[in-house]
Amino acid sequence: MPKIQILSEEIRSKIAAGEIVERPASVVKELIENAFDAKASFIKINLREGGIKEVSVYDDGEGIEPEDLKICYKHFATSKIKTLSDIFKIVTFGFRGEALASISQVSKLTILSKHVDYDSAYEIKVEFGKEIYFKPVHLNKGTLVKVEDLFLNLPARKAFLKTPRTETFKTMEIIRGLSLCSPETKYQVKSIEENKENTLFFWEGGNERELLSYIIGLEKSFFKDLILDLPPYSIFLILTDTSKTFSHTKYLYFLVNKRWIKDEKLTKMIINVLKPFYGNLGFPAGIISIKAPYHLIDVNVHPAKWEVRFKDEKTLFLALNKALEEFFSKKTFYYERERHPFSHQIKEDISLDYPKESISFYLERKTPSIFPDFKKISPKYLGTFLNTYLLVEREEDLYIIDQHALSERIIFEDLKKNFSKCPSQELLIPVLLNTTSDLSEFEEKRKILHSIGFELELLEKDKIILKKVPSIFKIDIKEVLEKVLEEPFSNLEELKLEVLKRYACLLARKKGDILSEKEIDFLIEKFFSENLQTCPHGRPIYIKLSLKEIEKELRRR
Repeated sequence: MPKIQILSEEIRSKIAAGEIVERPASVVKELIENAFDAKASFIKINLREGGIKEVSVYDDGEGIEPEDLKICYKHFATSKIKTLSDIFKIVTFGFRGEALASISQVSKLTILSKHVDYDSAYEIKVEFGKEIYFKPVHLNKGTLVKVEDLFLNLPARKAFLKTPRTETFKTMEIIRGLSLCSPETKYQVKSIEENKENTLFFWEGGNERELLSYIIGLEKSFFKDLILDLPPYSIFLILTDTSKTFSHTKYLYFLVNKRWIKDEKLTKMIINVLKPFYGNLGFPAGIISIKAPYHLIDVNVHPAKWEVRFKDEKTLFLALNKALEEFFSKKTFYYERERHPFSHQIKEDISLDYPKESISFYLERKTPSIFPDFKKISPKYLGTFLNTYLLVEREEDLYIIDQHALSERIIFEDLKKNFSKCPSQELLIPVLLNTTSDLSEFEEKRKILHSIGFELELLEKDKIILKKVPSIFKIDIKEVLEKVLEEPFSNLEELKLEVLKRYACLLARKKGDILSEKEIDFLIEKFFSENLQTCPHGRPIYIKLSLKEIEKELRRR
């Protein structure tokens, strides 16, 4: 007997609905996007029992014509696509003709709508895919959609829903994110529990900066913005600076042509671009918005329209990188630190993220310190001269220690210790390197670099693509590799040490950096316990003056 069967329409509909509707938040997302397409200026949302019992969404948009209302709940019924070519130039939020059809299969769906060109409004009711009635009704303007008893006909699916409180929280995350797609729209969201109304979200309309301030609870002054046209893309950034970061990306929103996107690949790309600027301080809050020609992107990837594909990811990456470089070149970003009589606006170094036993350098912020809890060391720290030299008293000697040379040596030793243990990792987006080496020299260098974990590919005469790096390198290695490729080297060990030396120098504390008390204690403890003498390049780390030498110079002896 045949084992393969064609599924019935009812089963196919339930399977398709499961791809679109996961919880009340999914319903709210689809209905808000429909309101955007209807050019609504006001959207009102009510949630009963977290949306499990009822979700209602009203918008004052142009409404649905009666003939369209009769079929809007059927599969693949859409006003957004007419021909096959329309799929490749989608300009609306909805287009698949699956949202209302999926919702109607797993709930009791009621839609009331009055189109701007009609004198009367109409109502249609559909229960679990079956039409109950279609009739005239009173409604002054727009569209009201009610979704009741979600998953009542699918008890197994309903069992996966959380408590009303949790479902409300999930829905509010969706509403906040979608509101940024159209900040000029007015929003009102209420939760109804035991006939008691509670306003969850109320927005009178405004701009992105004002809405971000309202959503996140930060002052508008925390956000900096930039608009940069880099054909074929236009990049709009509005982000917090390094004085206000978070341990998560919850408050970081990505928009593509005004559509909120939660795409893992795009997220990784953007985080990789942000990393050199924020280091391990955390993540900014704000919006990274990309405007692209519709023929260069594909939003028909995920049933819920969360993902997007770009025709030319490399060009997009370069555009994002250029925009962020421009954004940070304004020098409005600085690490929050204590004021000091000798303080200057110095660009901070990016800290290095190692395993727990390894070393990391950070500036102290208003968060718990990541430095190990060292006991107070026996040498006595006296102070810092010009934010560059640590002055330390030990027995009858005075040590003047170069903080850059010392931190550079500590990082270098840690890199050497961990380098052999780390695997190579493939870069999400390859990095473009520039070199003047000829082909024969490059091939020799490429083979040696490959043996220590770097994968390079020649793109054209002066351009090289970096595809893989040892996982110990956490920030941009581009500058280091470009310099190494220009210099001669004779063997593997010489090359490896040169890469590590340059990378340690890049990460180390610089002249003028202000260090926290714990960081200073950490550096001094390492200096004495490991008897460090020179930086990786051979320069002395310190000079020592004995009591006898000092008294001799002051003629006390």
